[in-house]
Amino acid sequence: MALSRKAWIAAGVGARLLMIAVLAVSVPLTLHNDTKRNYGGDDFYKLQSYSYTVAVAVMASGVLQSPVAVYLLCKSKRITPSSLVLDISLCADVVVTVLLASGVGAGFGATNNDALRYVNYVRWEENSRKDDLIDYYNKAIVPVVFLLLGTVLSMAATVVSARLRARATDEADARHQ
Repeated sequence: MALSRKAWIAAGVGARLLMIAVLAVSVPLTLHNDTKRNYGGDDFYKLQSYSYTVAVAVMASGVLQSPVAVYLLCKSKRITPSSLVLDISLCADVVVTVLLASGVGAGFGATNNDALRYVNYVRWEENSRKDDLIDYYNKAIVPVVFLLLGTVLSMAATVVSARLRARATDEADARHQ
């Protein structure tokens, strides 16, 4: 059984809102992850690349995706959505998905490969510094997992947008024949 246009639009809105909620969870996890020791104001150890990605994705989702999805949901019974609105929705979904995927790649790559490898192979005068940094980087993986979940939800919203765009194209072609 085929889903109605309104069901597809509602699924897209749901995926976007759930994505915003998941990304909102990752923000405090990122901000409250800190070391136990004070390194003299030097934040060399902090991984901020994925923090910026979350902020950009939430803003882009709030500014680009959600208003278009709500507009489509409200207008879906009365009129067929225009191709321009569907194109904007699809492009916004792709942009947010790419931003989130790059943040996930940067977060997992920097945490697992670079930072932890550096901490493990450097000879430390005190083991407590090494343990402190290892704990910090192990906790830094948690917000990245939430970013990964947000990326999957953004991909779902992209699939919904692509499906709606293809359906609108099919309906327009059927009217012209």
